[in-house]
Amino acid sequence: MLSAVKHAILTIGRTVLRGTLPYPDVLRRVRVRRSARDLAARDPWPQDDTAVTGLDFAQLALLRVLSLQQETRRAVRSRQREAAALLARVSIETCIVGLWCLHNPDAVSKLRAAEIKTMPAMLAFLSSAGLIPDTLIRQAVRTLGEPEKLLDVRSMAAQIDAATSGSLAVALYDGVYRHASHYFTHATSSSLLRHVTSGHRRTVRPVKSWARRAPVRLADACVGLLAGAIAERVSAPAALFVRYAEGHAWRVLPPMLFTMGKGVARRISIADALQIVKRAQEVRAYLASAGPGEASQDRETHLRDLYEELILRLDLDAPREAIQPIIDHFVVMVLAEWDTDFANRASPALVAPANET
Repeated sequence: MLSAVKHAILTIGRTVLRGTLPYPDVLRRVRVRRSARDLAARDPWPQDDTAVTGLDFAQLALLRVLSLQQETRRAVRSRQREAAALLARVSIETCIVGLWCLHNPDAVSKLRAAEIKTMPAMLAFLSSAGLIPDTLIRQAVRTLGEPEKLLDVRSMAAQIDAATSGSLAVALYDGVYRHASHYFTHATSSSLLRHVTSGHRRTVRPVKSWARRAPVRLADACVGLLAGAIAERVSAPAALFVRYAEGHAWRVLPPMLFTMGKGVARRISIADALQIVKRAQEVRAYLASAGPGEASQDRETHLRDLYEELILRLDLDAPREAIQPIIDHFVVMVLAEWDTDFANRASPALVAPANET
């Protein structure tokens, strides 16, 4: 009973522990970096532009990710949290673009077409300064080829997972890249409110919105993920890179979960947590002892009271209309599980007849 909720709590707990506890991996990181550097720089860059392939761009992306890995570690060691978060976000984007170059046969032409499209904007300063007319700039750029807008990073991640029958690229984007952009890169409401403390005071130094080790682990995962994909493409050993990527990727604590966890820790004391656990055990015992004649409305009332108490203790800064659907979801889920468990207990056991002697 209540195993679905228990499973969710345990999953969140494991995620938080993995994201905050140390993960020493120095020797393997040295091996990975050396092997990845050899993999990315094994061949010279083609002198003929028409001979450039998606693999060539993927190898450049790997060199960039290796550089970003070093810069991210320096930023974390020197406690430059904002710089570390921004560098880690760039690592994800570079990694996804590199993987996309491997799996899209038209990647090279699309990258070049995207450069042509952005070139007029890049040269706009010449027009603003009155040196070259804007029409002349666009006329000159058109001779280079047809411009084309490059896919957004989310679409690239989806194409990568579709080509590899995986889910890691989209998971990294949805779970980390999107959050890092929202909290650190863009001037959103959430990023600006980081300069307001829990005591409603304004501060120059932003509130911490990500675990200290998370950017490093993210950069490490990007190195392993991209190096492993390139190794498989060139028929080189990839097991070391795959294990390295997986070991670090699942230890990246998403910024949203970190921020929510800090808020919960501020609002719930140890005594509150123990009281909630006690109430949950009481509700569980009641549901376990309830028979088929027990009014379903009573069971639902007990569950709703439990969740109402939890929400009250959390003191969430959210309107009731936003919280109510979440409570309804958990109530329906637990009641459905209770019905399934009771039906299984009520089913007569099938006992095999004893062998006659």
